[in-house]
Amino acid sequence: MNRRKFLTSLSVMLGCSISSLDVMAINSALAFADTVNVNQRLTKQQSIMISIIADIIIPKSDTPSASEAGVTQYIDFYLHEFLDQTKRTEFLQGLASLHLSISSFLSLINSDKVAVIQNLDDNLNTPQENANYKSLKQLIVIGYYTSEIGATQALKYDPIPGPYKEMKLKEVGGVWF
Repeated sequence: MNRRKFLTSLSVMLGCSISSLDVMAINSALAFADTVNVNQRLTKQQSIMISIIADIIIPKSDTPSASEAGVTQYIDFYLHEFLDQTKRTEFLQGLASLHLSISSFLSLINSDKVAVIQNLDDNLNTPQENANYKSLKQLIVIGYYTSEIGATQALKYDPIPGPYKEMKLKEVGGVWF
């Protein structure tokens, strides 16, 4: 085999492997877009509880609340697409044990729900910390701030932060040289 033929074959082989990675990434993104609202796999009570806790953690203010940003669907997708069966079961059992049971938490009045969550929040990073609540809170915050609503309205992400302004070298100075 001559060198030219080897290099040609190598470049074709590498090009095919790179393009297959791109296809896999695109398929993963499309799978998320297609299933996020269609295949909800949390029970209705679990969804309601996550939505309530999410809205206590990130309430509606001048920006939308966590449930309005789709955090419940994000958590549902995360649990069923990225966690294996044992970790998912652990998480859902932990969710049920946050406050005796889901139905008893849902039956509380709003001020008591806030008090329960505030108590869990106050105990974070202490020996009394509830690991299940900590995991749930992390998912809520990640889900909110990586959503379109969280990124554009809460974080006020601007892909182009200002107008283009041509600057002369003497205005900039020699700082970058």
